[in-house]
Amino acid sequence: MKFTLKQLRYFDAARRGGSIARAAEDMNISQSSITAAIDLIEQTVGCDLFRRIPAKGIVPTQAGELVGERIAGFLEQARLFESDLMSLAGEPAGTLRMACYAPTAPYVLPPLLKRIAESYPDIRIELLEGDMHSIDDLIQSGVVDVALTYHVRLAANQKFQPLFKARPWALLPDNSPLARQKSVTIRDLAPLPMIALDLPGTQGYFHGLFTVHGLTPNIVHSTKSSSVLRGLVAARFGYSILNICGPIDRSGGSGFVAMPIAGDVDAPEFGVVFAAALQTSAVVQAVIDISTGLWNDGELNHLLLLPD
Repeated sequence: MKFTLKQLRYFDAARRGGSIARAAEDMNISQSSITAAIDLIEQTVGCDLFRRIPAKGIVPTQAGELVGERIAGFLEQARLFESDLMSLAGEPAGTLRMACYAPTAPYVLPPLLKRIAESYPDIRIELLEGDMHSIDDLIQSGVVDVALTYHVRLAANQKFQPLFKARPWALLPDNSPLARQKSVTIRDLAPLPMIALDLPGTQGYFHGLFTVHGLTPNIVHSTKSSSVLRGLVAARFGYSILNICGPIDRSGGSGFVAMPIAGDVDAPEFGVVFAAALQTSAVVQAVIDISTGLWNDGELNHLLLLPD
């Protein structure tokens, strides 16, 4: 091979940043080193991989996009290979890219990251958040190694390690008559104004909670933010439904209170999704083991509505 791993990283940085100057700054090297790496790879391939646009930077050609995608994939495999080598002589070590379903991130990430830091201080976590569809894309494209999310239909090259089933809670304004009950039912909620969490994959689930009982939710507002959703409930615009709630949600001290939804309701599985090819990775397996350990130790029970 005529080029080094460093030069491939320089090329990738230029492609991602669209600028030789920005790539040099990101990689903390000279612009001439970035230019030399691009020139060498172009000579090896035998064609131009970037168009140089004065005062605007660089833009990949069609061949540059194809080469860039292959280089990015190779660098991803090299990163995992490096992590595995670092783990051979001792505890798991290296960089792991993790995604988390955004509405659940404030609740499930802190205990997980804390235990990873305590158990494996040489594992470095890079975090991304997103909705269920974007997380699926991140896993499929190899941008992330693992993701904490609800179980959806898996591709053939994916695996899912379930952690728990998340029964839904009703978030009610603290002045609602229903807030004085021990639980509510879907039939109790159906006629009331509802504030819906509007993210890819959520609409079908929340509607399904009602339609299975022959009912229709009375949606008056929708939002893509779980924080805005809580604010609207606290402002008494209506109730909402979430599957993971923190202790403060149940306290009633924020203008709303989380109530159990009684009866037969769909409880989706939450867990760890990862590429099947990474099942033997020491770093990935360490995160899966810690995640299951948190659940087995009851560290996540306070976020869930558990069966009696």
